[in-house]
Amino acid sequence: MRVIIETDLRDDVDDAGALAVAHALSDAGALDLLAIGINTCGHWSESAARVINSYYGRPGLPVGVRHPVGTEIGPEDYARAISRMHPEIARSRAPREAVGVLRAALAAARSGVTLVSIGYYGNLVDLLRSGPDEWSPLNGAELVRRTVVRTLVMGGRFGGGSASSRVGEHSLSSLPSEHNFAHDPSGLPAEHNFAHDPAHTAGFLQGWPGPVDFVGWEAAADVVTGRRLHTRHSAATPVAVAYALHSGKGNGRPSWDPLTVLLAAGDLPGFIRWSSPGTVSADFAGRTQWVAHPGGRHRHAIAVAPPDVLAAAVDDYLERPPLRPWGLTEERPNGPLVTAVDPQEVEHTC
Repeated sequence: MRVIIETDLRDDVDDAGALAVAHALSDAGALDLLAIGINTCGHWSESAARVINSYYGRPGLPVGVRHPVGTEIGPEDYARAISRMHPEIARSRAPREAVGVLRAALAAARSGVTLVSIGYYGNLVDLLRSGPDEWSPLNGAELVRRTVVRTLVMGGRFGGGSASSRVGEHSLSSLPSEHNFAHDPSGLPAEHNFAHDPAHTAGFLQGWPGPVDFVGWEAAADVVTGRRLHTRHSAATPVAVAYALHSGKGNGRPSWDPLTVLLAAGDLPGFIRWSSPGTVSADFAGRTQWVAHPGGRHRHAIAVAPPDVLAAAVDDYLERPPLRPWGLTEERPNGPLVTAVDPQEVEHTC
C-alpha cells in the first residue's frame, strides 16, 4: 500500500504519533510511505517531520510545506523543540513547496496511492487546482483521479463521545469552532480540522474526486495511546519528547490521527466498521453535516471495540522503536542551532 500523508504537525501531538505509526507500518512492510505534505506554513513543522523521518531511518523521504513559510508554532511548541534537538537535520535545506512534492509523488507512483489527510485542506484544494508541470502533463484533478485509489480523512464529528472535557485541540473547549470541521447541527462540540479554514474544507468536500472515508472526533476521543513512549523508545527520542511536551510524560493522547493512518494499511474488522454511504458537507463555519444515501461517496468510521482494545491495536505500532534508528546509529551528533530557513514573520492566512 503506497501512502502519502498530509499533516499539520503543529496544533496537536497526535500528528507526530501518526507519523510514528506510518513509519512502524513501513518497517513491518504494511505500507510504503511516499511523501509527507505539511498543510501549515511553519518551518518548524517541516523540519520536525524531517527529524522524525530521520529517527525512523528515512531521512530522504520527501517533505513539502505550505508556502509562504513562516515561524508558526503550536501551543506546546513541540515541533520547534525536536527540531532544535537535532539542528544538523533542521538546517539541511530550504523547505520545499507542498503541492510540488505531492504532484511529484503522485506522478512517480502512477496509480494505487492511498492519501491520508490528518490536518487542514489548503494543500489538497491547491493540488486540485494545479496545472501541468515538470512532474506530470495532467492537471491536479486529473492526476488525483488517475493515481489515488483511496482517501482517508481525520475530520468532522458524526456522533457523541464521552471525552469532550479533556480532548483539547480537537474539540471546542478552547476554540470558536471545530479544528478540522466545526460544529454539527445537533449542537455537539465540533472537531478541529474542518473549522480551521471553512472555505478550504468546503472546497475539499465538494471537489475531491472519488470516495472518502472519514475518521470523526468520536471514533478515537476515548482511545488514548502513547503513554509508554518514553519507556519503549527512550525519553529523549523525537516522538516521546513531542508527547511529553504536549500532554505530559506518561499521559498519552487520544488517537485521532494515529488511528486514521493505521486504517490506511487496511480495515480493522472487529475494531472499526464503516457507516453506510452518504455525503459529508460543511457550512460557512465548518460545521459537519452528514446525509446518508445509497449513492454517496463518503463513509465514516464507527468504533465497535472497547477503547482500551482499540488503543492496544494503535499502541502496537505507535510504540514500536525503529528498525534502523537514525539510519545507522542510535545517536545524532550535536551541532550549533541553525534553522532550516531564516525565521521571518510573514502576514498571511495559512
